[in-house]
Amino acid sequence: MGHWRDLRRDGRVSWLEGKVIFITGGASGLGREVALQSAAIGAKVAIIDMNPARLEATRAEVAAIAGDCFAAKVDVTNEADVAGVISQIVAKWGQLDTVVNSAGVFFRGPIEETPMEQFDRVYAVNVRGLYLVCREAVKVMLPRKSGHLINIASIAAERPILHESVYSSSKWAVRGIGLNLAIELGSRGIRVSTILPGGMDTTFWENDPRKVSGAWDTSRMLRGEHVAEAIVKIASLPPEVTVREAQVYMPGT
Repeated sequence: MGHWRDLRRDGRVSWLEGKVIFITGGASGLGREVALQSAAIGAKVAIIDMNPARLEATRAEVAAIAGDCFAAKVDVTNEADVAGVISQIVAKWGQLDTVVNSAGVFFRGPIEETPMEQFDRVYAVNVRGLYLVCREAVKVMLPRKSGHLINIASIAAERPILHESVYSSSKWAVRGIGLNLAIELGSRGIRVSTILPGGMDTTFWENDPRKVSGAWDTSRMLRGEHVAEAIVKIASLPPEVTVREAQVYMPGT
């Protein structure tokens, strides 16, 4: 479970306390850790995912900490579904303060062996889905001139990685969206942050042949709870402060 139980030891009141945070891909991996840590400092947590079993498990964990949790199975690539779930969250709590776009899919392979169906799927979730969530969230944030979009990119948007042209370029798109929206929305009261984590040992990679075979030295990978702690601290900053980009690495990597 990591450090999430310790976040309030310094006695500070977090800006996120009492606010509504909406996390895509919130049932497992990094999204789950953000949900747990947000609940631990008193945020109202909404999560969506496509895995019903993991969604219910995380909903129960968050509710045990915070007393409540909104959870729904939603496909972020579906325009009507994204708009609908944001409307449900606002109907439940009256506002939407922070969005963490953590939903994502991965593909790795040489270009000559890459099916276009894989390319389309990666871009549908990682780029279209993220953009849709940002767009619909902004619609409800603008009237209040307040809100925070936190988009999860990757170290793959910082440097090239062999056989990851599809995934890497999708994360470059995420980075570009974030930097442009930061300029577009900053003067209108909405902060936009892009997080570029290094490799994380989470369920995101559970079926990757390199991990299954033991070829990866996971001791040199970040823990999801550590990256989540950085994200929650950025989300906890007061509205007068913004972090446009944050690179989160393991020391020495």
